[in-house]
Amino acid sequence: MRLPESRLAVLVSLPRNEAALAQAAVRAGADGLKVHTNVRHRASGTTFGPLDAEREALRDILALGVPAGLVVGAAGSVSIAEMTAAREMGFDYFDVYAADAPSTYVEACGPVTPMVALGPGDGPSQAQALVRRGCGALELSTLEPDRYGTPLTLATLARLEAVASAVDVPVIVPSQHALVPDDLALLRAAGAAAVLLGAVVTGTDVAAFGARIAPYAAAL
Repeated sequence: MRLPESRLAVLVSLPRNEAALAQAAVRAGADGLKVHTNVRHRASGTTFGPLDAEREALRDILALGVPAGLVVGAAGSVSIAEMTAAREMGFDYFDVYAADAPSTYVEACGPVTPMVALGPGDGPSQAQALVRRGCGALELSTLEPDRYGTPLTLATLARLEAVASAVDVPVIVPSQHALVPDDLALLRAAGAAAVLLGAVVTGTDVAAFGARIAPYAAAL
């Protein structure tokens, strides 16, 4: 997984697979992007189709030349055949909730970094077991959906520190909390390798997208 070595990375989860959103994020200073297939995204309200339906838009986003990861689905919608096809497109990593990942997920990723998202109740022991099974990065899902948009808490920082200190792979924190730029230093100090800005903080409007991302990139 391609991340800056000396600082926290700012990644952006696109609320739609649109090149205009990707371009705005890159201009605002994003180090990488995340796109989706086969899932309904809670925070943005977007339903993403299968790889064939999203392929043209994904190619346009990948053509920007910044590292991009692909969410390959949710419970019951992850297609190993689609993952095999997507490996050839140039994605930096694949991502799925660990609880939704097929047993052959790591092998299906091939040369693409296999990332999995921990559930809100998963801690260091679960993280260690996933790394032992070949996962190359972890997304620390921090909140149940009914708490999305709440401020960063001490409990989340403590959980992040516990997980990050237990594994030797990057730990990425998504903005399920309503993170503010000043939170990035706290996340870095607790062991995060990257923050993943999503719809909770970026919104979904193309016109405002870059302006909402820029303060986080400037805070590094």
